[in-house]
Amino acid sequence: MKLTRRGLLGVGTALGLTGCLSGGSNVSYPETATRTPPPTDAPLESARPDSAADDESVQQREPSVPNRRLATETERVYGEIEWFATSYDDAIETYRRSVGKAMATVQRVRATADFDADSLGLVRRATDSAVATAETELGGHFGHPGQMRDTVDNHIATIERFANRGDLDRVDEELERLYDYLSGIRSPLFVRRVLSDRQIDAELYRHLHDETAGSDDNDDDDEADPGLFELHHSADYSGYAYNGPQHLERDPFGDVPGTPAGADRNRGAELLAQQRVDFDPVGEATGRTGFAYVVSHAIPDEEDQPADLDPLDYEHTSLFIQRYESVAAAATAVETLLDTAVSREGEYSFGRETWHRVYYHADGDVVYAFLIQAGPFVLVAAPSEVAWEERLDWTDPLDRLWLWRR
Repeated sequence: MKLTRRGLLGVGTALGLTGCLSGGSNVSYPETATRTPPPTDAPLESARPDSAADDESVQQREPSVPNRRLATETERVYGEIEWFATSYDDAIETYRRSVGKAMATVQRVRATADFDADSLGLVRRATDSAVATAETELGGHFGHPGQMRDTVDNHIATIERFANRGDLDRVDEELERLYDYLSGIRSPLFVRRVLSDRQIDAELYRHLHDETAGSDDNDDDDEADPGLFELHHSADYSGYAYNGPQHLERDPFGDVPGTPAGADRNRGAELLAQQRVDFDPVGEATGRTGFAYVVSHAIPDEEDQPADLDPLDYEHTSLFIQRYESVAAAATAVETLLDTAVSREGEYSFGRETWHRVYYHADGDVVYAFLIQAGPFVLVAAPSEVAWEERLDWTDPLDRLWLWRR
């Protein structure tokens, strides 16, 4: 039954009191006086708590972390890739279930003849729970929970305002709008476009991308080159990180959906196979908790991107990230590689850090690359059969990665 003005008679005043006044003001005022701590004659050194001295002692005993800043940045990147690989599906399911419960509550309230403070409380608690779940499950990965909070709060404020005026027809209209909004953000289409794990325009892209503008003397463009990153995690997850306007038809490390079985060529599958050829010789499994491939594609600016954008039509290069159970385990992995399959010759600087120039045999060829340890990570970049000193204009795809930040 739809709400009517008649249903409000006798409860409008109660809503005004209960909905607005009984909970008190929600504005926090500062105290009118500031407490001043009593003076002390004790010297600062003696006033320092024992725990501070203990913490300082622990820090002095901690082993040094190779390339600490790069390790922190790599942790953000790898952690996000791993979240999509291992936790995304459960997080989306939990989020959609919570929003569905809020939708059911809104419908139940709309079906009653009366609307009072209890009705408003039911809607508020259900939507607050949905927003809190979105923040818990998706916060830090997508910007959606913050937008959801603002939109839900606006709907609730509108419902309360018109209920206090006794305009139940308008209350019912706003409840319907709230229901439609919740239905929209729960839909498979919204998840596929906004909360996608296939084409990710979220925190992962911003962690991967070097957002600093190019430093060429003749470059008047003060914007960073766009990034498009093809990702594969050892938990058998693949995706894109891309914030441009085009929908990428080719599946990450796969083919275009609908391609007939047995087609002559699958360029995406070939790309993944090439990662394994290039990086298996520099993979050390002992103590490793997982790994990821990142292929950076040097795509053109947005206005020059075709509607049928395929990253493989442009220059690309690869990065191999191996995560180990500890800094010591990563150091041991590097030692093992350099003592066995990998040779080292000189150094090269990416951004702030200095990398080892390394070479090794892969599938019958000599591959040249760059290697560095950063905390519990071992990174290998830009494998090629072309020697380092003979490469020309080869850094464009790597320039778009966070590795070049200074």
